[in-house]
Amino acid sequence: MELGLLAALAASLIWGFAPAIIKLGVGEDTSAMVFNALRLIAAIPVTVLIIVVLHEQLIIPSSIIGWIAIFAAGTIGPGIGDVAYIYAIREIGGGKAVTIGYTYILISQFLALLFFGEELTWKLIIGSLLAVTGIWLVAREAKTKTYNVKGIIASCVSAVAWGFGSIANKYALFYTNPLSLALLRMMLLLIILLAFTWKQLRNISRRAIYASIFTGATSYGIAMPLFLYALDVIGVSVTVLVTALSPALGRITTRILVKEELSLHGIIGTIVIILGLIIGTST
Repeated sequence: MELGLLAALAASLIWGFAPAIIKLGVGEDTSAMVFNALRLIAAIPVTVLIIVVLHEQLIIPSSIIGWIAIFAAGTIGPGIGDVAYIYAIREIGGGKAVTIGYTYILISQFLALLFFGEELTWKLIIGSLLAVTGIWLVAREAKTKTYNVKGIIASCVSAVAWGFGSIANKYALFYTNPLSLALLRMMLLLIILLAFTWKQLRNISRRAIYASIFTGATSYGIAMPLFLYALDVIGVSVTVLVTALSPALGRITTRILVKEELSLHGIIGTIVIILGLIIGTST
């Protein structure tokens, strides 16, 4: 339990840096699909290195159901969800995108109850509601763009995709281990994205390349295996709750890197998120 919580917390800390870096790298003309493809290219060697260093066994599923689960895990969350989220950040700004996108926590918990029979205790429910409220408070301070229908829809798509993606990941872990799943799903998704974006790779800016390499190596190469390990050990409901810390950290890093103001809403929101995590993960 403790190792699972630490893994989820470490993943959240790493993901907290991603929005600011993405905001610095993604311009109006940057393709979200191309950006995500470059992130995967940067992430795969990192995950391979971790597997080698830890002497982890690479488990290849022997059944077609296992491969379908891995395919779903790779395409739903990091494929549809992340691409939609990057597009939403570009269209309506990080504040609104993260507020809507991170309601995936509640979607994931409901689906985990439905598919895996995970227990939703009152502490977990209260903690999750507090965390989502805290995310809303944190995002309120961001100076974002005006409402854009396409951006709002993209944020909703990211929330639903991440919700179903967490369930697909948990199911895929019945057939393999966290590091193997992280590597296999990245390889499958990269093949799909390159099929659509191969000719566009040379048109991406140098700034976007640097941002994709950093966020890919850290968010996908390191944080995602930690997240999958947490899913495997402590389940979906608690793991996704811990990731609520990422938006709060994202606002802090955005304040440092992009010089956005940190208001009272952000401070209160961060405290509410932490309170929600303490309540939701307590036994």
